[in-house]
Amino acid sequence: NPITDARGRAVKVVEYATDITDQKLRNADFEGQLAAIDKAQAIIEFDLDGTVRTANDNFLRALGYSLEEIRGRHHRTFVDAEAAAGEEYRAFWRKLGRGEFDSGLYKRLGKDGRAIWIQASYNPILDASGRPYKVVKYASDVTAQVLLAQQLKEAVTQSQEAVKLAIDGDLTRRIPLDGKTGEIEALC
Repeated sequence: NPITDARGRAVKVVEYATDITDQKLRNADFEGQLAAIDKAQAIIEFDLDGTVRTANDNFLRALGYSLEEIRGRHHRTFVDAEAAAGEEYRAFWRKLGRGEFDSGLYKRLGKDGRAIWIQASYNPILDASGRPYKVVKYASDVTAQVLLAQQLKEAVTQSQEAVKLAIDGDLTRRIPLDGKTGEIEALC
């Protein structure tokens, strides 16, 4: 800021400054963390009523949609009709609307109707007054792990049945190997 004398001539310059280094470092850290989460997670944002606001590429790829196909649609797009019509589903959205967090393993449906299992957290985001105004879901596709666990459970049940029959003297029982590989195939 120039300082002038009575005639309006500049006689000196005074600088006013604020050190914003810490603020810049904090912002860079926040931006870096958000970018890392965006790379690793499937992320989708909803209004409090469940209407889709936006989604990242990981989410869109996992479920097979484009953003234009889901923006403005309700979350029930990703849930089977029976579950979406239930009281538990409505209670889920009321809970989120109150600002309460929810996490767990969820079955969702892709665009092609296939089941997709996600490990996810639904996180209400609060405004400056502390009121929820949107929900952000962070998710990982765990379909392969869930299907493997289901296959293992089935193989164990089939093996137990075969062993029980063998104990009773019936050695004719065979466990089908179709679709089984690795350790599960070896167990069977």
